[in-house]
Amino acid sequence: MPRPPRRYTPTHADGRLIKITFGEMRSVGVHGILVYCHCGHHVGLDANRWADEMRLSDIEPRFVCVACGSRGSDVRPNFDRGNPRLAKIGVKEAAN
Repeated sequence: MPRPPRRYTPTHADGRLIKITFGEMRSVGVHGILVYCHCGHHVGLDANRWADEMRLSDIEPRFVCVACGSRGSDVRPNFDRGNPRLAKIGVKEAAN
């Protein structure tokens, strides 16, 4: 039985996946991102500070973890928080 063809996934020169743009993310109503460090530390941020044409993968190397000090991260859309106010201050504070 022949194998199905492998899908091509575009990547940066360093091997990181090329992700969607902030404009594409905002067009579906998502205005927050989650930034995950490789140590497990993570933070939610408001995504409105970045330009529409910038990709989520473009900002990944810029982050430095405050817990372990490593550079680089995994940036993902925060689908649970379409509200930018919640992305900034977190669910715990917003409930008060």
